[in-house]
Amino acid sequence: MILDELNLKKQFAIWLRERETATKAFVILVTDLVCLVFSVFASYNLRLSSLDLPPRNKLMLYLAAPMLSLLCAGLFGVYKSVSRNYSWHSEKQIILSQVPVPIIWTILILFLGQDGFVRSVIIIYFMLSLIVMLSLRRSVAWLFREAGADVVVPSGQRIRTLIYGAGPEGVSLTESLNRQGRYRPIAFIDTDYTLVGRSVAGLKVYSTEHLTDTIHRLKPKEVMIAKPRQNRANRRTLVDMFMSEGLQVKTVPGIDEIVDGQIDVNALRPIRLEDLLGRDPVPPDKILMERAIKDQVVLVTGAGGSIGSELVRQISTYVPKKIILVDNNEFSLFEIHREIEAKSNSNNCNYELVPLLADVQDGQRMSDIVAEYRITVIFHAAAYKHVRMVQENSTAGIRNNVWGTKAVAEAAVKHGVKLFILVSTDKAVRPTSVMGASKRVAEMVVQALAKRKDNKTVFAIVRFGNVLGSTGSVIPLFQEQILKGGPVVVTHKDVTRYFMLIPEAAQLVIQSGALAEKGEVFVLDMGESVKIVNLAETMIELAGMTVKSKAKPDGDIEIKFVGLRDGEKLFEELQIGRDISTTSHERIMRSNEFFLPWPKLKTALDVLEHPKSNSKAKVKELFRLALLDS
Repeated sequence: MILDELNLKKQFAIWLRERETATKAFVILVTDLVCLVFSVFASYNLRLSSLDLPPRNKLMLYLAAPMLSLLCAGLFGVYKSVSRNYSWHSEKQIILSQVPVPIIWTILILFLGQDGFVRSVIIIYFMLSLIVMLSLRRSVAWLFREAGADVVVPSGQRIRTLIYGAGPEGVSLTESLNRQGRYRPIAFIDTDYTLVGRSVAGLKVYSTEHLTDTIHRLKPKEVMIAKPRQNRANRRTLVDMFMSEGLQVKTVPGIDEIVDGQIDVNALRPIRLEDLLGRDPVPPDKILMERAIKDQVVLVTGAGGSIGSELVRQISTYVPKKIILVDNNEFSLFEIHREIEAKSNSNNCNYELVPLLADVQDGQRMSDIVAEYRITVIFHAAAYKHVRMVQENSTAGIRNNVWGTKAVAEAAVKHGVKLFILVSTDKAVRPTSVMGASKRVAEMVVQALAKRKDNKTVFAIVRFGNVLGSTGSVIPLFQEQILKGGPVVVTHKDVTRYFMLIPEAAQLVIQSGALAEKGEVFVLDMGESVKIVNLAETMIELAGMTVKSKAKPDGDIEIKFVGLRDGEKLFEELQIGRDISTTSHERIMRSNEFFLPWPKLKTALDVLEHPKSNSKAKVKELFRLALLDS
């Protein structure tokens, strides 16, 4: 029965919504007129406490009030827009339009004669007219929202929802939620004390200081964050606060994703880890990006990997002449080529895109590629980077990370490439793992080649920590463990790591290329390091579950500590020495570090490459070389 009534209301609302704007405005105007005339007589009778009409000779003077109300409302543009997008701005417009009415009416009464006119009716009418006009528009807005609703849900079954942020985004979100029909916005939460206690879009605004009391009183099920401009530190505090009260948390998209100030409820999503970790990215410097990329023939090795593929995405935005994608994984290469090709076609880009299956360890193949396509810029992102995997496959890791880098870098020198950027890792600093040591030796290769007298290529190294969501990283692993019901495996309760978003890391790598001069090591500002156990707890809570512990034996997911594995460090570092300086970019620092001249390094590499050496001997020589400067 309830659903039948709701469907009837929706059909009527759809009929009303589909009328032309002029027709809807006329209906509202006529309704206003009838209601305002009634308000005049109601004011007169309330003042005299009787049911009677005003004297006939004063009747037109009383009826002047509704006419003045309509005239002022028209002059203030109240009837120009009649829609579901009704907010406190609309109410403010109506209130302002009616302020002149009692003043003009009083002047008219004084001019025409006030004998027998009950002057207190003016104040009563002013209050009644506002109540009538505001109530009517709220009713119309509600009807229009019903017409636009995707589903019809009885009020008692809609999800009671708090909105954090009573600004324009919050108002837009509230309207979208009302149209959609599944959620019932019940109040705003905000830190802006100019809004607290007021009514915005028909909802009261409460302070975050009294969040617990507000939740106990209103009993919401979810909270939606409608402040897309917030920094990550504030958002993390907010989410912790809401989740501690047992609320599900969702957020609106970034401000750059909001079209014409309107938030689509379908764009709402649960809070993700990347919304909370790290610090807020700085928009890329277009001048630096174009200086490194524009009109260049760019080669990206490891183009199908996490960093390599994002480098390709960023490079494709800044007008390169040609992008050469190199990877030894056929599927990864196919995926990134297909993605960028589709982007190029849709945006009518005129750069050439070439996917090449190749192994960076094949020096002749890399030399041929650089020569054939006349490469001018190389971003060398190809590497084996999974610490445990490289630790157990040391020979393959050394071959790929050291000899692969040497092969590509020597091809760059041989064919006069303008710029060569090595993507490195914080694990290369005082390494304890084979992966870290191999990357440090790769850095030394680049440093030594940069100082060779016969070299015309500008070399640089960009070193940074973990990126969120990269292949084989801890975050996808934790997600998988949570889906399976746990336990979430953490090596040590005090282990910490740096994290950065992949797009920002790629942008900073490219901008570092524009700052490169001769073999620098650029260190990216990674913000504050994160305790992995705290990361695990946050991910469990974001999944809507609780951490199982001695204090909470009824929790959902247990965190299990297994101890540091071979090659793992308790914490990571980003620089080897203390000689570090700033650059023109606030997130990029220049580190002046030790290196071996090419003749000495080549001798050491020959020892490392000796065919008769077994894997243990190679690893020992690798660490001896990698730790020369530590």
